Amino acid sequence: MMRKVFILVAPLALLVLLELVFRLGLWEPMAKPTSHAGTSVRLKRMLLDAQLARIDFVTLGSSRPELGIDHQGVAEAARQEGFIHANLSMPGVHWMSIGILTDWLQRHHPEIRGGIIALSTQDLAWPGNGAYELGIVQPFRQASDREWIEAHVPFDRSQMETWGSRFALFAWRDDVRDFLSHPFTRLNRTRDTLRTTDLDRLFSSHDMPGDMCAWGVRSLDTCERLDAEVDAPENLRRQCREVTAAVKDRPDFAVLARQSPLPDFMQKTRSLVQQQLRGIKWGTPPVVVLMPIPLIWRSDAHWAGMQQWALSILQPLDDEGTIHLVDATGFFDGDAGSDCSIFADFYHENPQGRSRFSAWLIPRLDTMLYAPSRQPSP
Repeated sequence: MMRKVFILVAPLALLVLLELVFRLGLWEPMAKPTSHAGTSVRLKRMLLDAQLARIDFVTLGSSRPELGIDHQGVAEAARQEGFIHANLSMPGVHWMSIGILTDWLQRHHPEIRGGIIALSTQDLAWPGNGAYELGIVQPFRQASDREWIEAHVPFDRSQMETWGSRFALFAWRDDVRDFLSHPFTRLNRTRDTLRTTDLDRLFSSHDMPGDMCAWGVRSLDTCERLDAEVDAPENLRRQCREVTAAVKDRPDFAVLARQSPLPDFMQKTRSLVQQQLRGIKWGTPPVVVLMPIPLIWRSDAHWAGMQQWALSILQPLDDEGTIHLVDATGFFDGDAGSDCSIFADFYHENPQGRSRFSAWLIPRLDTMLYAPSRQPSP
């Protein structure tokens, strides 16, 4: 009898033990460095490093601002005013991740005065951006975040990837599977990653060389030809396929926004974004930057009415003083027909584009962020 009970209870006890191991963060040093969770673990280590005792301002967002803003220039502009401005942007970040990260920062860096939240109009289309985002937030989340997480990534019993919203064990499932497939390679990589903490990453710019024009990508009509161009960058070819496929079923936000009541997903998106931004406890209102989007995307692939819908969510917050809104969606429109030369792909500016955009943005940050926080002269 005891043996049968043990056989039944032992697997459950093991699962509970594993859940505790992952929930307490004991697996974090083993995370794959290049994964979403591994990137978050590295950032968390930097933010907890004793050398980074103070942060005044932060930049939050996806790979768009990570590659499209001159973070070295931003850090230097802040330094000249006596402030520390750190770049915390990471690939794949969406509103759910920003909510978890701002709450974590409030607990661990309550001295933060303000910052930038930089995404794009596309990031105001849906409440969530996919279950992959669970990996991004896992190192920063706490048990009480479950409701916020499931509002963006609903739990679905039939979709195993969504189980990570409730169970840490499932959030790390793919990472563990990857570890088991080549444990010694992983151990060597994590050992090298853990050896040093590169705080310079928080104050430096990141390049993505490339030129869409060089490959003739001036409209979606060229994508079919590009897919057959074996020498073309794989990310550009992949994005061409994805964007071309997405065009077939893209929603018309201009039509949907005129419906009364609004479709549920639009009501939910607006409510979650506005709740998120109103809940940030910074002394200076966050600067919400809508990053530049290539004309090819907005002309050929962008959802109709998307920019107007995004502004309908954010503009009321700007009007009430909750945020400073910077809509840079069409920043490069003066280069109509050739703006593709300053984008490496459909989503990211190359260093030339980043330099031009940042030269315009940084002086505005001084007005919106640094000037209101300067100490009055004695």
